[in-house]
Amino acid sequence: MHPSPGGSPGHLTHTFKMENKVPGQSAAQKIIAHASGKDSVAIGEIVFAKVDAQLMHDNQGPYRMGKDFESLGLPIWDKNKFVLTADHHNPPTKDTQTKVLNITRDFAKEHELPHFYDGEGICHILMAERGFVRPGGILTGTDSHTTNAGALGALGIAVGPTESIGILTTGEVWLRVPETIRVDFNGKMPLGTWGKDLSLLAIKDIGVAGGDYKVLEWGGDAVMSLPVEDRMTLTNMSAEVSAKSSLIEVDEKTEAYLREAGVEGGWKAFTSDPDVTYAARYEYDVSDLSPQVACPHRMDNVFPIEEVDSGPIQRAHIGSCTGAKLEDLRGASRVIKGHKVAHGVQLLIAPASKAIMNKAWAEGTLEPIIDAGGILMPTTCGICTGTGLGQLGPGETCVSSANRNYKGRMGSIDASIYLGSAAMVAASAIRGHVADPREFLS
Repeated sequence: MHPSPGGSPGHLTHTFKMENKVPGQSAAQKIIAHASGKDSVAIGEIVFAKVDAQLMHDNQGPYRMGKDFESLGLPIWDKNKFVLTADHHNPPTKDTQTKVLNITRDFAKEHELPHFYDGEGICHILMAERGFVRPGGILTGTDSHTTNAGALGALGIAVGPTESIGILTTGEVWLRVPETIRVDFNGKMPLGTWGKDLSLLAIKDIGVAGGDYKVLEWGGDAVMSLPVEDRMTLTNMSAEVSAKSSLIEVDEKTEAYLREAGVEGGWKAFTSDPDVTYAARYEYDVSDLSPQVACPHRMDNVFPIEEVDSGPIQRAHIGSCTGAKLEDLRGASRVIKGHKVAHGVQLLIAPASKAIMNKAWAEGTLEPIIDAGGILMPTTCGICTGTGLGQLGPGETCVSSANRNYKGRMGSIDASIYLGSAAMVAASAIRGHVADPREFLS
């Protein structure tokens, strides 16, 4: 209580202390708070958070940070939470790649790593398949597409090789708590559209820098209708707007995927509060959505397929962590069954993991693609990262289910890359130019 204004010191009036109400928390804030031992965290606050798993691959791993790590003389904080993969330079196409692979393999052997995967698949898919991604956790990785983990309700955060040394030795990462952008897709997914089409539509509007140091939170009826693998396309492609991370709410489909990956609990899912303040919101009705295509040479240079004229293509590529999962291969198989690849077009298929390849073989998904003239490639990153077989030459044009299409991404800087769903790639391989998959579906 305080003296009333203008009154005598003995004449008091009542004032009331207001409760400090915590603003609505996003799912990302809740995950970070949980990992840092706090009840809540504020946007912009810097915290140290415990990591549930750390990913490192050959291109951004021991080859770049190994000597610095060894110089510390410190042990890895928890080998069971550390995953090392050899997927970017594997199999090697030149001696410099062989050097990177040998350093990676020597590091795994020296440290007796129980989770080293050599040519088994692309790192982000392996993390999900092998049960290292759990809802409510934080996963760090030396790759921008670590955001892939958001499809399983985990916060996947990319770090550099130097920062990864600190994580390897402490099991913690420092973070500035990011804002969240909400993206909702509602309505029934039309024939011939997949998660790739949703992601490209959003990327067009948000822009390649529009999500800088923010979390993309995907939702809506259309998103939740997608299989978990197709949701991964959304969270993976979040990196193409420079997002810090990405999230999709956990549901029964998520739980079923986790059970198949051997995860039977021990996790906690988080959802955003109803009164959370988003940095931005995007809402779409997909009922009349056409397949979307990212044209050269930007991921946000997106148009409906009816407006795209690529001219002749020389390469069609079904691959990468964003475009060669089982659902992607199924879509491509449905389109290409009974057809042949156009003369002058080379169709390359690189399943995202050996497990996916084996499932696709067993259920008959790969056979129509191979019969059409497709060439089966190793289950690694390949030309998506510009390191594998099938590099583009000057003046060549490729249609790909990968996640990036800037100059030089798949070989020559004078080549052109169009991005779309695996089904769109299959249709384009048949026609010899960017083509609509709906033409081959019923």
